[in-house]
Amino acid sequence: MRDSLRLGRVAGFPVAANWSVLVIVLLLAWGLAGGVLPETSPGHATAIYWLAGIAGALLLVCSLLAHELAHAIVARRAGVRVEGLTLWIFGGVATLRDEAPNPKADFRIAVAGPATSVGLAFAFGLAWRGLGALGQEGLLGAVAAWLASINLLLAVFNLLPAAPLDGGRILRAYLWRRHGDRDRASETATNAGQVLGYCLIALGVVAFLVGDPVGGLWTVLIGWFILAVARAEQVDSATHRYLHGVTVGDVMSRDVQTIDSELSVEEFVPRYLLHGRHSAYPVVGPRGEVEGLVTLGCLRGVPPAQRPATRVGDVAVALSALATCGPDDSLVDLLPRVTRESGQRALVFDQGQLVGIVTPADVTRAVEAGSLRAQVGG
Repeated sequence: MRDSLRLGRVAGFPVAANWSVLVIVLLLAWGLAGGVLPETSPGHATAIYWLAGIAGALLLVCSLLAHELAHAIVARRAGVRVEGLTLWIFGGVATLRDEAPNPKADFRIAVAGPATSVGLAFAFGLAWRGLGALGQEGLLGAVAAWLASINLLLAVFNLLPAAPLDGGRILRAYLWRRHGDRDRASETATNAGQVLGYCLIALGVVAFLVGDPVGGLWTVLIGWFILAVARAEQVDSATHRYLHGVTVGDVMSRDVQTIDSELSVEEFVPRYLLHGRHSAYPVVGPRGEVEGLVTLGCLRGVPPAQRPATRVGDVAVALSALATCGPDDSLVDLLPRVTRESGQRALVFDQGQLVGIVTPADVTRAVEAGSLRAQVGG
């Protein structure tokens, strides 16, 4: 996710936090310090409530991270590559670069998150009861009780059978196993997600009208998010279906134009970008070997004054960072490996020789052709 601050690694996974996490921490701390804690544990100074509120909010963020970490660990065990974990205002997301290999793995990956949240709810509940038994329930007990209830609520909400919630993934795994068709199962789960999104938006509007503007707005935002992601996943599922059986060689652009890595950026821009037909070019070294790919994004960071002395090879995306494939490879399997850094492009090699490039336009044409074939066939 863009605009995120990298926090390091947990269990080998890169962890990042979007700026919106600060917003949710402040909102949660405000709700705890201004309402929940004074009601459940009166008699403390305002500063103490705020300290406890911030601590509770941070512990909840850690709980969300644990939820996503569980998804990632189970995915890795199933052979699914995990790009990283990102925290943001609506919780967190574990970005998986591959699809689950079978319904059983899909189910295990999906259920790991809610199971972790239930476990955390149980642990915080034990802490609350333990503090009470020791006669030290007070403010710490109130925070523990709140964390137990929120984690349990998150687990229950996530189990609703609608994508992109974990319950939607569980529904997809069940239907996939029952019918043997992952795309059909995904379509059902995303349709359920859209219905849930509309219902939450309507519920939020009602809450706003009856006098709960904050709760109503928050419900609308959650509903909008679920609706938007469900629609995006529906498009991805349709793309997967339309590209079934399509190889890289069926769609790639051939007769690729390459450029010399020694060419300066000052020469490259007017000669190729301003008067050429492409917005990205493979870069070759002195011996004709492919070294990488130069895109518009690579050039934006080069100040005009430095362009004469900067080689194209110095700013190109290295070959090791690019998605590469052969002409007989599956296009569906290739797509998760392409990156934003490369402009969503991949280089195609046959027996060590560059024979083509796959661009977003190539993929779009293939999807449109697949859609037309499905309409004719239907």
